[in-house]
Amino acid sequence: MIQIFNQYEMVYAEMPFEADKSQVIYFDSGTSHELNLFVRLNLRELKAMFSRWKLEFCYMPAMFRDEEELRKQILYRIPWLQDVDYEQIERLKAVQASMIEELTLSKTSDAEVVFREDQDKVLIKIDISNPRLYREQFEHIARTYGQKVSRDLYAHAAEDPDIINLFRTLLEKKPKGVVRELIERELAKDEVLSRVVIKKNCNIVLPEYNRTIKLHPIEKTLFFLYLLHPEGIAFKDLIDYKAEIYHIYGHLSNQSDPAKVAAAVERLFELDSNAINEHRSRLKSAFEREFDSALANRYYITGKKGEIMNITLPRELVDWEYKF
Repeated sequence: MIQIFNQYEMVYAEMPFEADKSQVIYFDSGTSHELNLFVRLNLRELKAMFSRWKLEFCYMPAMFRDEEELRKQILYRIPWLQDVDYEQIERLKAVQASMIEELTLSKTSDAEVVFREDQDKVLIKIDISNPRLYREQFEHIARTYGQKVSRDLYAHAAEDPDIINLFRTLLEKKPKGVVRELIERELAKDEVLSRVVIKKNCNIVLPEYNRTIKLHPIEKTLFFLYLLHPEGIAFKDLIDYKAEIYHIYGHLSNQSDPAKVAAAVERLFELDSNAINEHRSRLKSAFEREFDSALANRYYITGKKGEIMNITLPRELVDWEYKF
């Protein structure tokens, strides 16, 4: 057991960025060649080590190295840009470089790992006196903090297997922590909400984001129902809208068998079924797969359990080319 963590762990309130609570960020202070070399040479292993505890290990100097990946992250957070130019990429790199410099100038030890837990920034000092203990120290960090955040982070994954696939998708393009903060600070100045256009073939198009949202017929039925009712509907009251749900689903489903249509719709009203929450979760996933939740939550069903649920997107942004 490495004991130095209890001795050196401290709250460090003046960091120049906000790390995501599932991120562990190592920045190269330039004072320990052996430790920095260890991180660079074993970066893939360290990422795998932390991912086992649902954490993301980030080597800060490399976070903006992949320009194509950075473009994806920018467009995920700021979908109305539709494209990212060279100057925007260079601006983010310059700010990142100044952050590393600020961290290095303000450091209080030879090497640091930054972790955000709740609202506090935690600075963990690494003992650099014995290179043979580097791996063990990083394993201790992963295990200690992974136990704290993984339960909350992945608690809802059991509700729907599709969520696990969503996590994998988001890990590839969703900006987190320092990257997200820089994108928002430097590029996301004036938020744009896209219109939702329901095409004549019932496709869902967000033209200002250049996105088409793909939904299964039952999720699309719920989406259309809530768009048509801006006042909102509590899930317990959906039974009062059964005829309307049948009508919408009948237009969207490819099923020619009335019994199968009835089975899909009636399952929403079964008291012992979690179907409505599963479909709500899939609807949410469909939008968050395309762009950031800070925008996406205006487009899917939100609300507290047992209370009225609604879609908060202003209805003047909804264009119906298809008429039910």
